[in-house]
Amino acid sequence: MFVGRKQELSELNNRYNSIKKEFGIIYGRRRIGKSYLIKEFIKDKKYLLYQAKEDSLYGNLKSLSYEINKLLNLPNSFVFNSYEEAFDSIIKYAKNERFIIAIDEYPYIIKQDESFPSILQRIIDDAPENIFFLISGSDVSLLKNEIQNHNSPLYKRRTFEMEIKKLDYKESLEYLSSISNEDKVKYLSLTSTFPYYLSALDFSISFDENLKKLLFNQYGTFFSLSDQLLSNSTKIQDVYNAILYAVSKRKRSIKEISDYIHEDDAKVSKYISLLISQELLDKRETYHGNKKTFYYEINDPMLKFWYMFIFDNAERIKINGALVFEGLKDKINEFINFGFEDVARLYMNELNKSGELGDIYNLFKPYKVEKSKLNRSIEIDGLSDNGNTLIVMECKYRKIKFSLEMFNHLVESASVFPSKLKREYYLFSKSGFDENLMKLDTYKIHFYSLDDLFKFDS
Repeated sequence: MFVGRKQELSELNNRYNSIKKEFGIIYGRRRIGKSYLIKEFIKDKKYLLYQAKEDSLYGNLKSLSYEINKLLNLPNSFVFNSYEEAFDSIIKYAKNERFIIAIDEYPYIIKQDESFPSILQRIIDDAPENIFFLISGSDVSLLKNEIQNHNSPLYKRRTFEMEIKKLDYKESLEYLSSISNEDKVKYLSLTSTFPYYLSALDFSISFDENLKKLLFNQYGTFFSLSDQLLSNSTKIQDVYNAILYAVSKRKRSIKEISDYIHEDDAKVSKYISLLISQELLDKRETYHGNKKTFYYEINDPMLKFWYMFIFDNAERIKINGALVFEGLKDKINEFINFGFEDVARLYMNELNKSGELGDIYNLFKPYKVEKSKLNRSIEIDGLSDNGNTLIVMECKYRKIKFSLEMFNHLVESASVFPSKLKREYYLFSKSGFDENLMKLDTYKIHFYSLDDLFKFDS
């Protein structure tokens, strides 16, 4: 089932329906849905789709030839002498009709043949206006370099680029339409809006049974999650694993991570930059008094869960995953409960994108201060402003109601920000709100129940 991506498909189809040659680049982290998007886009059109492989130069040429041979009715065993000959043949085959040439996982080819970008440049330059070129890949930094580096043969050739991120919140709810709203919060706390995770869920069984099936099972889809998301290079993956594991253990600064994994700061900094480019780590701001510092957080809750609960326990899970799960259940429930904040931020960013906040704000992010001028630490679940108004979020996933005392504490925390900014408070509670808080009329407050988070689910 293909879900969402309406905006991306609309842009691709608008480009396809133009009367000019196009060269588009699609990139994004692994397992984000790039290949599914391309297949959905081309399914009713004339195309050549080639899935590049981690193979030799000749192996990729042979595989490309096989795909072209099916269109040209050539023998399956025929191999073109060169990429130029292969692409020239398919462009001739297209004649004057609109035709898509798509290369998925393009970086695999140029890692084997550094001359390939120059070959592709010549092919694009000489191609007629009816040809629509599309390349994609998961090596985000490499692909960005291809289009931004002045010395790259493909510099200024691309007519558009598209970075594929996780689904919009509203789109992700299409996967969850058959379950209760409380279960929706549980699942989104673990999957966020990543289609790869959402598409693997089985709603004929419980949330706990899904965890056992997908993670606490040596044959589970996500049992080896890091292998699926990280570089295939063993040496590089070992460093990635060490860093991500350290972050999952609340080692958040470069110094803390370096000390924990016994690597030098420069090396850790380099690999952290790569993990950020792959959208597996976030660099976030925090303050110690007036001093701004940075910390790192795994921005994929499923991956964070994996490093917290699976990475260390893999061998035990192979023996009896169900018992390991039961032993960790209290900590797992705590992890899921904290995810309510993430779901609320997803919801707020959806409201923001659709213009329902009255203006367009920056992305909502958590905010932390140690040793604030209030002589205490500050943690705010979500914060954003538009230059005039500050929106402050607070989330409570508890069995007790959101109280007036809790709100007053939030107001005090928000007092550290410039007084010239007007305040609006968005409060989220699983168990409702105290009557005295609901009657408060001295602040602009918006109240949201758990069910309100799914107002888009229709």
